[in-house]
Amino acid sequence: NDTYLPLRNVTQGMEYSQAARNAGFQDGDILLRADEKELERFGVRTLLDIADAEHVTVLRNGEEVELTIPEGLMQALLTDKEGFAAYRVPAVVFQTMEGSAAHTAGLQQGDSITAVNGVTTPAFSDLRAALDSHRNSEVTLNFYRNGIMQSSNIAVDSAGTLGFYAMAAPQIYRTETLHYGFFESFPAGIRMGIQTLKDYVAQFKYVFTKEGASSLGGFGAIGNLFPAQWNWQAFWLMTAFLSVILAFMNILPIPALDGGHVMFLIYEVVTRRKPNEKFMEYAQIAGMVLLFGLVLYANGMDLIRAIF
Repeated sequence: NDTYLPLRNVTQGMEYSQAARNAGFQDGDILLRADEKELERFGVRTLLDIADAEHVTVLRNGEEVELTIPEGLMQALLTDKEGFAAYRVPAVVFQTMEGSAAHTAGLQQGDSITAVNGVTTPAFSDLRAALDSHRNSEVTLNFYRNGIMQSSNIAVDSAGTLGFYAMAAPQIYRTETLHYGFFESFPAGIRMGIQTLKDYVAQFKYVFTKEGASSLGGFGAIGNLFPAQWNWQAFWLMTAFLSVILAFMNILPIPALDGGHVMFLIYEVVTRRKPNEKFMEYAQIAGMVLLFGLVLYANGMDLIRAIF
């Protein structure tokens, strides 16, 4: 089965990074179309479609608005390093931490927080900003429980938090599921693999830009791709994604990789003579130096980002 969150069901829209806002997007915009292509779900393909589009249509305050996408949007996003957007969700309690202020105040799963000291907080990001400005103080929290407005005085800690986990977008908005039978799952999986490979190849060109090179990551970045909470589907999807990446990298015409061997075989077929043994030796060494250099660079970027 394929469960996903349609963009049209995200009624509060998205929250956009500064680079995206500079391009004309506003928090709360619901993504509809990139040129004439419908934007169905949020992911890498959606971002690539938006970056390559001339116009993007969004739903803003109930009306469709067409935005002209500036050139170099992807480079701006890579420079900004804040991504493109994230789901905008209301602050709904999922679970309180034992001994936290939220637990002591009696907040329960499903409580929807709407205001702090009378200031409305329609989104979780608004709640975080409001709490951050009241660190180490007591605030009055307004929230809905079973459709009834309630209020409670609660202490904000030194980090500007109350001590609860909020519900994620798929827990709040209506998701849709595509059901596949046993035999239907095979072509569906193949289509997903092909689309994943196409998306990765489409992104690959940005690696050779200054912004893309500075965004490379190693083992730390790979670890961060996996969700914080264990999810079998997310784990296997990410494992498959990494396998597709490795398969693509392996066919690049770099000595020491399979793609390099194929390149030399093609040379041998075309010229009808084998490359010089000494040349092959030096090429293999150069390929290994390049690969080890990339590994060191990528993990070095992880270390720099962790420190600074």
